[in-house]
Amino acid sequence: MGARALTNWTERLLALDDLEPGARVVAGCSGGADSLALLALACDAGFDVVAVYVDHGLRAEAAYEAAVVALAAERFGAEARVVTVDVDSGGNLEARARDVRLRALEHERQAVDGNAVLLGHTRDDQAETVLLNLLRGSGLAGLAGMAPRRGTVRRPLLQLRRADTQQICALLRLAPVHDPMNEDVHYRRVWLRREMVPRLERGARRDLVDVLARQAEVLRDDDELLDALANGHDPQDAAALAGLPKPLARRVVRNWLGLPPPSLATVERVLDVASGACRAADLGGGRRVERGNGRLHLVRAGDPHDADVQPVPVRLPLPGRASFGDLEIEAWVEHAPPAFWPDGRSIAVCDAAAVDTTRVVVRTAAAGERFRPLGSSGSKLVRDALAEAGVPARRRAQAPVVVAEDVLWVVGYRIDDRIRVSERTQQFLWLTAGPARA
Repeated sequence: MGARALTNWTERLLALDDLEPGARVVAGCSGGADSLALLALACDAGFDVVAVYVDHGLRAEAAYEAAVVALAAERFGAEARVVTVDVDSGGNLEARARDVRLRALEHERQAVDGNAVLLGHTRDDQAETVLLNLLRGSGLAGLAGMAPRRGTVRRPLLQLRRADTQQICALLRLAPVHDPMNEDVHYRRVWLRREMVPRLERGARRDLVDVLARQAEVLRDDDELLDALANGHDPQDAAALAGLPKPLARRVVRNWLGLPPPSLATVERVLDVASGACRAADLGGGRRVERGNGRLHLVRAGDPHDADVQPVPVRLPLPGRASFGDLEIEAWVEHAPPAFWPDGRSIAVCDAAAVDTTRVVVRTAAAGERFRPLGSSGSKLVRDALAEAGVPARRRAQAPVVVAEDVLWVVGYRIDDRIRVSERTQQFLWLTAGPARA
């Protein structure tokens, strides 16, 4: 395989230092130069690799491309899988295909009990992403580009150039497939790659890819600091939110509203409700924010929250996500403690070993159901906890709790004390609650 020749590139892989030798990983592999290089380097680094080709049903060449991936995987000692997905109709084909591809790769990671999903984005892709976000008018988060590590997703090649991946393929005598979409300048990313970046580099007389990638790294540090600070604040505490510095308050609201990223106007409407300038505001997409008992609540516009209408309980895979009413609950496991501890309301961290991962569901609380709040030696009625959290009486019957044999987390309040993190904790289970993705 030419392992010695790959050493210089393998040593430059990012975001994999926390994975044990032999750890199982899923590598998204399209058969292009970037993904074949990723497959080769991940195998060279000693990981147990599952190469997954995602067939979007958009290209006649899919069978050939999947065969290229399968042959490369066999050569490097990896497993190969093909996953067929459907891409919904609508605008921005690239974005829709990307979203369904990421969901498919995460599903495969869970299916094979993998530790991470590896994507083959290079430094050139990073520069193009920064420019695309600049053209969209993105804020700090957009200009920070793609993070090397985000949850279970890793981008190990962000220090490598596209020319590096092509050189790796040439060295290993791999014949990458060619995607004609990469030549079509009607796609904005291709237009930037083939027309605008070369023009800008000629005018600037320097390599802009490295400039933009370094800028993204600097801004990402700022972005991650703001995120860490934001995670320490309760987005539903109206008075506290209104008293924060504006940049921090906006970040708290953006994190709370989740995906798709809200516009500045939407964030400002939430802050107006927090400050008392208005009692409620429509946020678009059938959502509105309301203020009651000093707390902010996201509700579906026109939803009466009839106490007789109960959301259906859903299983929460760990790790994974589940939709419950108008919320999405997500769970994942980290092997290191948080850099900044969340307050436990919409983001909580607990000891993964204390949770029976095969029995977790999200449902509403039963009448008279109790739990032991974090830091307490006694029990409390879940409904009383919800009232203390500021959940209006008309919404308490639909409020979610995460349950195994007992209540693990009263969403919006805190976790049960029996699953708290201790000095013996080795795996940290993260639980988050946010608006369901459109």
